[in-house]
Amino acid sequence: MNGQSGLLLIELLHSTDPDVNRIIDNFVTRFNAAYGIAGTDRWDITKEDWQRYEFLGDRVLSLIIAQSLFTQRDVVLDEGSMTEILSGVVSNRALDALTRQHEKKAFTRLIPKSIGEQNTYGERITGGAFEAFIGALYCEFGLDDVAFFVNAIMSDALDSYNPNQNAKGILQEYFQKKERSDVPDYRETMKQGPDHKPLFTCQVFFKNDLLGEGTGDSKQLAEQAAAKRALETLGLIHH
Repeated sequence: MNGQSGLLLIELLHSTDPDVNRIIDNFVTRFNAAYGIAGTDRWDITKEDWQRYEFLGDRVLSLIIAQSLFTQRDVVLDEGSMTEILSGVVSNRALDALTRQHEKKAFTRLIPKSIGEQNTYGERITGGAFEAFIGALYCEFGLDDVAFFVNAIMSDALDSYNPNQNAKGILQEYFQKKERSDVPDYRETMKQGPDHKPLFTCQVFFKNDLLGEGTGDSKQLAEQAAAKRALETLGLIHH
């Protein structure tokens, strides 16, 4: 897939808001023209080769996401946290959910007839289709171009682990690993405003040492804000 068709695919892969359906359609059309039977509606590839691409794509995805976790986040994650996030983001269930955010027909084109003719596919197949797709793109264009596309398409999945939303969990895990038994203690210190629109203030302590304070429209949000402030104080995340 070289020449003008390859340049077009690279351009599509480098979009900050990639048109996944167009990328897949272009990929299948160009791949089949170069290596299979031109004009075939689905990816024209044997089951064995599809599985080989799937194997490779799984490793490429893991490397790209691992690198993103290591270098591009505003939070210092330890090995255990990175491993947990990585396993969640690249699981078959997560990849299947990713495919469902886009037009079903496009990802169906990545499942060759040799895999099966059924109209519905389990997460193992749809997740595998995405992995095989990434493996093939890697073979054609290399890591950098594929990494740009993967980071763009999977940004929402990675953002779901943002400490702004799960600061309490990260803070608790930090102290459990550090102290083994003790965990942070949250205390509501103030409730203001009318009943229909209250504003809560909470503080988080560890062994009676104040680590942070936060406010929110609910006690839970105030605790999360306090935990985020504590993470900043401890240098685990940056402002």
